[in-house]
Amino acid sequence: MDYYGVNSVVCDAEESDWLDVSYSERKYVEKPAKKKKINFRFKLNKKIKIFAIAAVCVAALACMMFIDGNFSKEVFNTVKTAYSSVFIGNKPTPISAKIELPSNVDLVEVNEGVATFSGGRATLSFTDGKVTAATENSVTVAIDENTSITYSNLTDVYVAVDDVVTTNSLLGKYEKNFTATILNGNGEAVKDVVGSDKQLTWNV
Repeated sequence: MDYYGVNSVVCDAEESDWLDVSYSERKYVEKPAKKKKINFRFKLNKKIKIFAIAAVCVAALACMMFIDGNFSKEVFNTVKTAYSSVFIGNKPTPISAKIELPSNVDLVEVNEGVATFSGGRATLSFTDGKVTAATENSVTVAIDENTSITYSNLTDVYVAVDDVVTTNSLLGKYEKNFTATILNGNGEAVKDVVGSDKQLTWNV
C-alpha cells in the first residue's frame, strides 16, 4: 500500500508452515592491499656497483698487458691510484715502506728525503741487496726492482758493482757523517721520508 509523504516501506508478511525465513548478518572484509614489489635492479649497493666497474677495468688492462708487453708502467700506476681512490676517497692511500737501521748509526736529520747519520766510522748496508753503482765516495744498493739506497759522503768504498750484500755488510767508511738517500724505480729521490733512531719510513 502507498503512504504519501512517508519515506518508508511497510512489508506485510504471513507466517507459513512450509516457509522458514532466517536472517544472518554478513560481514564484508576488505582485501588487504597488495605489497608493491621492490625493484632490486636499481637498489643495488653503491659499493658493489663501483667494485664491478673497477674489476672490469682491471681485467681489460690485464688483457692489454698480455697483448702488448710494452704496456706503459705509468698507466698501471694511474689505474692503481684510481682504484684506491674509488674505495677510499679522492686521495689514494699511500703504501708505507720501512727499513730497520743498524745499531751503529745515529740519525742526525732528514732533509728533503736525504737522511744524515753519524755514530761511528763504518757504513753498513741497511738491507740485503745488490750493488748497482759504486764511486770513490758513494755506493748504491738495489733493494728490489723499484727501490734503491745510495750511501754518500764516504771516504773509502769496499764493494764493487754486482756485489751481493746482506744486512749489516760493510760498504765503506766515513769520517764525521754519511748520508743515505732512497731512490724509486726511476732513480729519483723519495722526498717523503720520516726517520727515527731505529728505522726509516717512506711512502711508495
